[in-house]
Amino acid sequence: MRIRIIYLAAGNSRRFGENKLLYEIDGKQMYRHLLERLERIAGRHPEWELIVVSQYEEIIDTFPELSVYCEESVKGASFSVRAGVLAEGKNGGCPEAYAFFVADQPYFTERSAEAFLEYMEERQAELGQVVCGERVGNPTWFAKKYREELLDLSGDKGGRVILKRNLGRVTSFLIEEEKELEDIDFVPEREMF
Repeated sequence: MRIRIIYLAAGNSRRFGENKLLYEIDGKQMYRHLLERLERIAGRHPEWELIVVSQYEEIIDTFPELSVYCEESVKGASFSVRAGVLAEGKNGGCPEAYAFFVADQPYFTERSAEAFLEYMEERQAELGQVVCGERVGNPTWFAKKYREELLDLSGDKGGRVILKRNLGRVTSFLIEEEKELEDIDFVPEREMF
């Protein structure tokens, strides 16, 4: 199955106070943690392609062969989603599914990321999301039939609105460790003093 993995590394970091994606966690810039895992995963699955969407030159310059520059990302998530969906992928044509991962989840493991993608692929899911207990999070999954809905998103609305409209069609993938779903919006306390 042709899957486009879209890594959204374009957020504005308004609550963080600086570009959080470039902030170092455990000796590595935040955005690199999950991206490097996704690179390895895509390398093991020839039909899967990885696209990085960013408004930041430093990220684009580090991964030019994977990246799509989206200056409009500053206006909201829908612009980044659209750029990823419309990107020219290595496999050409329209993929059969889009999987969205976010760059501010540095603790999401390679094992969970690959298992999520394989789970959705095996079930040929229409829509998908990750769940840990009562918490719902990223990544998310959209079959190609939702392509136009993804392209029609506006402002700071991401694909979650499509999932909420179609709850009966959403396949959930269970994560055991809630830490994996942690998205970092503020400077970690230990770094503040």
